[in-house]
Amino acid sequence: MSNPTIASAAISALEHPISALDDRPALAADDLKAYFDADPQQLCEAHNTLVSALTAPEGASGVGFLASDTISANTVQDALENVHKQMTGLTLGSVPDGSINSDKLDSSLKNQLNKIDTLESAVTELQQAVNSLHPSGAQYPLMVLALSENCPSTLTDEMATAALGAHFESEVYDLGIQLAWLCRWKNSTLPSTTFRSKQTIDEIFADVNTLSEIEQLTPVRSLISLSAEISRAYRTAMDEAGL
Repeated sequence: MSNPTIASAAISALEHPISALDDRPALAADDLKAYFDADPQQLCEAHNTLVSALTAPEGASGVGFLASDTISANTVQDALENVHKQMTGLTLGSVPDGSINSDKLDSSLKNQLNKIDTLESAVTELQQAVNSLHPSGAQYPLMVLALSENCPSTLTDEMATAALGAHFESEVYDLGIQLAWLCRWKNSTLPSTTFRSKQTIDEIFADVNTLSEIEQLTPVRSLISLSAEISRAYRTAMDEAGL
């Protein structure tokens, strides 16, 4: 005889329902007693079958299990074997992929990990901010010195050239804004918004609109005239633009 299963203990219908009897059953006393005892016996047999199926060595394989992200199984038996495999991996020093997640960690450890994630995000944002910083304002002091009466004539050309961003190993930024500072310092006409948005002297020369502004910006024109190199570039740009 095969071993009983949980499914075999199911009762689809009672074999001797009381409602099936006539109001005045035409049965002998012993038959009537047997009829009344039949359903309890059916229930008792089903119960015993269920107990036998659950207590059998393979009983857990007949009980369903809802698979989770970390335990892939359809029965309790398979789930237990899955957990045992993961625990064995931990004992041997190897953690199976996907076997440990934050739900299995102590709350204090989870808090520490969350703090680490927050710090890592903050560091990443800080690094991005640092990388986006520009060395703005580095040329303005050179502009003031180049146009100062106290600047030695032997240094004027070199100072003006450096003030306009030439001969720098690293890039020059926000030169348009710094030239606007120079104009304000000299109480001169201020350059346009477009002019102030230019990063380098090459960008200013490349735009015919900002290039044509230079003649009205006296301090800027004076600074350019002090640098032989930038003056040549300025004249070339003017010729190419037809100005």
